[in-house]
Amino acid sequence: MKKALLIIDVQKSAVGRSKLPQKIEKLQNQYEYVFVSQFQNKGSPLLKLMPWTGYDDEALAFTPATKAFTFKKKGYSSYHFKMKDFDEIHLCGFDTDACIYKTALDLIEKGIRPIVLKKYCFSENQIFHKMGLKLLTRNIGKHNIK
Repeated sequence: MKKALLIIDVQKSAVGRSKLPQKIEKLQNQYEYVFVSQFQNKGSPLLKLMPWTGYDDEALAFTPATKAFTFKKKGYSSYHFKMKDFDEIHLCGFDTDACIYKTALDLIEKGIRPIVLKKYCFSENQIFHKMGLKLLTRNIGKHNIK
């Protein structure tokens, strides 16, 4: 079974005072394959269609492992075609109710098992995080949330 860790949008503007970036930085050492997504404001349809101005600082809030494949994205999903040969991808990062949720659904549709690492995920606030976990439980199954 080929599995990987996908770190979603752990950027300075997204994390606030969270200690999650330091925990995620250590977590990536447990995986042979690591993907890191980074939301990019420029050209994002979200900025045109949503009442949101994007991240003030798009820089990552942690140092990706040397082995990590880092890529930029302009939407909610962090699925990348380089993930197509994986059986299982573990998800962590920001936001549980948006980018993590959308990515988990996209992985299922590609035939890849998503495992949401709930202790390594968060949203803008606890309420959104809990709502995201409830929706994930319904749509990917409780057994895929660890």
